[in-house]
Amino acid sequence: MIITFDFIFRVLTLLIFISWWGYWRITEKEADQQKPKTIAGSGLFTRNKVIRMITGAIQVVLILQLLGVSVLPIPGANVFMQIIGFLLVVTGVSVSVSARKTLGANWAHAAEFQIKKKQELVTSGVYTYIRHPIYAGLMLAFIGGELVVQSYYALAILPVIAGGLYQAKLEEKILVAHFGQAYKKYMKGSKMFIPYLW
Repeated sequence: MIITFDFIFRVLTLLIFISWWGYWRITEKEADQQKPKTIAGSGLFTRNKVIRMITGAIQVVLILQLLGVSVLPIPGANVFMQIIGFLLVVTGVSVSVSARKTLGANWAHAAEFQIKKKQELVTSGVYTYIRHPIYAGLMLAFIGGELVVQSYYALAILPVIAGGLYQAKLEEKILVAHFGQAYKKYMKGSKMFIPYLW
């Protein structure tokens, strides 16, 4: 078997995503033990299921692509594109993990739209600059992953961004209702996804 740059980038990217997924599951259980979740309403439960199904489908497609399944391949793609993609994956996963660590036990699964018991407003670390660094990191990682597999499926980021924006706005309504002026002040001094820009 000849080991190519394509093979190396795919394997490394796959390992990063698997490690990220494992970290997420472990820290979710730890956070729930320290600060239990509240019970979401039935409408939120339905929305939660839809969001999880969509994000799950996106993840499955990307994993299959990394394993060699060709989906909307970009003709004439090159190693330079894969290098850029891999750097975006590393950056995106790093940002999301850093944000997750900063939140600690205050983190709850985004699709659940809830305030945890004894939840604190976190404005330190990467949250100093952006209010939704986990979303921002995941979007970067998704684009990067699609560049690694050299696929036009990267254009699916457009509805992903729209969905992330919608979800972020819903979360912010809940956070404003819970934290009041403190969160409104935080919103004025930070951006949503991109430091200093947006």
